Amino acid sequence: MRSAELPWAARRGWVPVVGSGIAVLAGRDDESPTALRTGAIVLPLDRWVARRSAMVGLEVAITASLVDLLPTPPTAVVVIPSEVDFSTVVEQVRVVARGLLDADDEMLTVGVACPWPVEPGTAGDLCLYNVHVEALTEALVESAATAAREDLATLHGNYVLLVQRFAPPKASAVVYAHPNRRLPVRISGRWGLTEGSMPADLFEVTPDGRGVRETLAWKPTANVSAHGGTHTVDLSMRCRYQSSLSRSSVLRLASLARGAGDAVGHPLSLDVAMYEDGPIVLRCRPSL
Repeated sequence: MRSAELPWAARRGWVPVVGSGIAVLAGRDDESPTALRTGAIVLPLDRWVARRSAMVGLEVAITASLVDLLPTPPTAVVVIPSEVDFSTVVEQVRVVARGLLDADDEMLTVGVACPWPVEPGTAGDLCLYNVHVEALTEALVESAATAAREDLATLHGNYVLLVQRFAPPKASAVVYAHPNRRLPVRISGRWGLTEGSMPADLFEVTPDGRGVRETLAWKPTANVSAHGGTHTVDLSMRCRYQSSLSRSSVLRLASLARGAGDAVGHPLSLDVAMYEDGPIVLRCRPSL
């Protein structure tokens, strides 16, 4: 399997205004008829967001604090007050998010951010869409509905969505690291996209960061990108038996996760896409 060319090589060409954000208005406030209510706020994922955990939740705040340490993609953070009817402002949010990411005719990923720590190994449990830009509105609406249904509100009562450009990875990984240096780093790897129901290779990197214990899975299929979404394909016999992650990739992922966990002083679960040019951390969730 080969990965596509990244649409954002090493973050070049994406220069957000630090602390910038665009508010989408949602009509008049009933208590203050002269004031306009905020329907949503769209922000770039940068260090300014790291200081707003009550507004954006733990996942987004911690990820934002690590943008200089981890290889992360350009990300639009959509903050939706829980009392707002998102359907009344979603078209404006779609335009703003596309503009922030400079996304024209390509695939995007839409996910729901978790405001609190998650159980290890729960990648794929939250709403996640890989869609063409034409279907962005529907993906935003469905993601917001999932956030409300699962009561994923921040301390300020907001639901938070993440929108990123999408490029099909060669493989994907979920990395769990604890700041306790006596504990190993655990990694699961798959060909193609992360999918919780797919068999995964398991790796454990010893506390000294040099040894790797691996348990390879029989991987007959993989979840890959398709026009407007994803689909499952049969893998070649070679890929079914072959490790989805090289030893050097496993050690690099462990080092990245360990460094991030040390920086925030909290266990982390990283969702990672693997490309020819190296890993990109799509999600960085505080873990239990």
